[in-house]
Amino acid sequence: MGRTIYFLAAGSLLVAAPAYAQDEPPVVVAPSAPWEVDFAANRCRAARTFGTGEERTLLLLEQITPSRSPRWVMAGAVAEDMKSGGPVSVQFGPGLDAWEMEGKKRTTLGSFGAAYRSASMRKPDLDWRRLSKKAREHTPEESEELEEPVGLGLLDVEEGRSIDWVSFQRGKRPAQRLDTGNLGQLFELLNTCMSDLVRTWGVDVEAHARRAKAPEPLNIEEIARRIQQYYPGRAERWGRQADLSLRVLIDEEGAPTKCQIVNVSVAENFDDRACEEFMKVGKFKPALDIDGAPMASFYATTIAYRLR
Repeated sequence: MGRTIYFLAAGSLLVAAPAYAQDEPPVVVAPSAPWEVDFAANRCRAARTFGTGEERTLLLLEQITPSRSPRWVMAGAVAEDMKSGGPVSVQFGPGLDAWEMEGKKRTTLGSFGAAYRSASMRKPDLDWRRLSKKAREHTPEESEELEEPVGLGLLDVEEGRSIDWVSFQRGKRPAQRLDTGNLGQLFELLNTCMSDLVRTWGVDVEAHARRAKAPEPLNIEEIARRIQQYYPGRAERWGRQADLSLRVLIDEEGAPTKCQIVNVSVAENFDDRACEEFMKVGKFKPALDIDGAPMASFYATTIAYRLR
């Protein structure tokens, strides 16, 4: 059995959504409970249910590291209705454009059953590390000019204020729209949660207000090869796969000082090997502040363990 390990920056590869003829208005699903926000030890999560009984649907927004867009999971009746057919059109609207995710990107979530998930509210970009070497050679180099500070990279509150609902549509059937309410205030609350969480890592949140560039790995392909050599044996024998997220603290010299696995799906039989390799051989360009001075910061990535 073959095995592949991908480093993902923004989740699964998705394709642009075609324009569907809106023959019928969307089916609006009203919330059945308020948003619940969980300030947990390793993540920030907001959850809300829509509909009741067998028609109940859950929407989760989650972050385990600072990001411009939260991950999301939609599970329950609406996901069940999307199980058959082609790709699913998704829109966090009216502020963001619709995009299309593969219909096969379906999973399950506890008692809610069928579920869909993504690492972004908009169409994620394909991570450069999954491109061929030839394709990378034709990718423009990142500019070394320092622009406005990127800070921690928290949620864009203005973008949240542009979102009042999320809709899902498969084929020519009417879209099903979850009436989320405006997400601006919720984004503010999740940003507070994430800033508090980052402080527990030993990161200087105030200094990061002046961060202009995040750390950049210099030998990610070497690290990937080393991790792939040690796909957990028991997991491979049992056909187990996982999406493992980790965080590496990087000092002013570009050296990793601490690595921690912060989230893993289907975690059984997976170990800390990925962190061990980052600590052993990881090399980074350090983060830079707006004056161009190196600063201590953090690097986060997701590793997809896949058998083929």
